[in-house]
Amino acid sequence: MTEVSASDHVAQSPSGSTSRRSRGGAEVPPRVSIVLPTYRRGAMLRRALDTVMEQTLRDWELIVVDDNGAGHAFQRETETLLERFRDDERIVYVVHEHNRGGGAARNTGIGQARAEYVAFLDDDDAWYPDKLERQLACFDQAPADVALVYGGFRVISRRGPAGVVMPDPEGHTVSALLQRNTVGTTSLVMCRRSALEAIGGFDPQLRSRQDVDLFVRLAQRYRFAYVDAPLLDKHEHEEYAIGKDKDGAVDAYRRFYAKYRDAYDGDAPAHHAFLRRYGEEALRAGRTHEARRLLRSAWRLQPRSWRTLLLALVSYRPVLAAYRSVRERLGLRQRVPVTPPEEPLESS
Repeated sequence: MTEVSASDHVAQSPSGSTSRRSRGGAEVPPRVSIVLPTYRRGAMLRRALDTVMEQTLRDWELIVVDDNGAGHAFQRETETLLERFRDDERIVYVVHEHNRGGGAARNTGIGQARAEYVAFLDDDDAWYPDKLERQLACFDQAPADVALVYGGFRVISRRGPAGVVMPDPEGHTVSALLQRNTVGTTSLVMCRRSALEAIGGFDPQLRSRQDVDLFVRLAQRYRFAYVDAPLLDKHEHEEYAIGKDKDGAVDAYRRFYAKYRDAYDGDAPAHHAFLRRYGEEALRAGRTHEARRLLRSAWRLQPRSWRTLLLALVSYRPVLAAYRSVRERLGLRQRVPVTPPEEPLESS
């Protein structure tokens, strides 16, 4: 295992090894580079690592990017967990000096990757044994302008399996992705490294929606392909996840909207669908004033959308109170929180 430290630039640590396989004096890269960022999930990381080791495709390198911060208790936990792979030269361990976020961690991994293809694995997900083999076979048969291969996945809730999600294999157009993530979790995708480098990798400024942002930028320049089978288990849990940060999610929607505003102005259906989702996210975060503005704008784009109109009405405090009361009487799960006094309207 090669150990590497990373701050603003990647530098090899004194204890690291630089051994690489060679043939005839030339470096022979692996078929796939696996990028596995980790943050505060030592127990789940063990399961993710095991699913890498169980892959039927053996010609890979694994780049574990520790985003806990050098010397942190969680970083030491990760380091201890990786001790059992000390003699496996396929594994590279990179430590960020300070926490930099999921996008930056994945970009660090891309920067270390040597293979033509890069697969991402979140530390709380679990691949099926033939995941890499299936996707690599798809790439081997695909035209050169295919930059991403994805597939289906199974959701594992805290109560057990909750069902299989099979995305629409034709639903990864730019317009569809501007409405919602039609590809799925980052752990599903395998990408050409050259394409990732050409678009600049992940946007580290986004606290969430980093995956769909990457997919949109890839879809603007390349084609996607699809494996018609579930490839992993996505586990729902109570551990730390940026998706549970409601204000962070609203901020990510705001940044995403600003980034693709010109594209939305030319695509009314995508614009309406995104503003409605953005408004729903603001409602969940208790930002009723912001939600009301967004949902009214969405409704103006499609006045026949009764769902959007209903959500816009719910954003008004008296209607919101009645809505919550009805849900409580029916015993339904609460998705819209009680809100504090409204915040000033923030610009998007």
